[in-house]
Amino acid sequence: MTISIDIPPTIENILDKRSRELHLDKESILKQMLWDGVEYYLIEEYSNGRISKGKLAEMLEISIYEVNDLFEKHHVKDSISFENFVKGVEIAEKYSKYGSEKDKKNEKE
Repeated sequence: MTISIDIPPTIENILDKRSRELHLDKESILKQMLWDGVEYYLIEEYSNGRISKGKLAEMLEISIYEVNDLFEKHHVKDSISFENFVKGVEIAEKYSKYGSEKDKKNEKE
């Protein structure tokens, strides 16, 4: 997609500075800044409960594990509660190939 916009002089000065620092052309710098803004926006959407972690991953075309890295980068806490985490672990253990140690003991009795 191609979009033409007028860039205010203050932003152009920032682009010039960053372009010299990173030895990249202004277009690449602008794309990088735009992408950073998209990440920030989607993290805000997640933090405010408007999108799920899965949707965030889908929209950025990254894995859930990469979303966790993104949260760490932006100092965002995951919204999953401890209770839900424990429940998820229990469900995963119950339906895993090997089961939990507790389930194995119950099966033997």
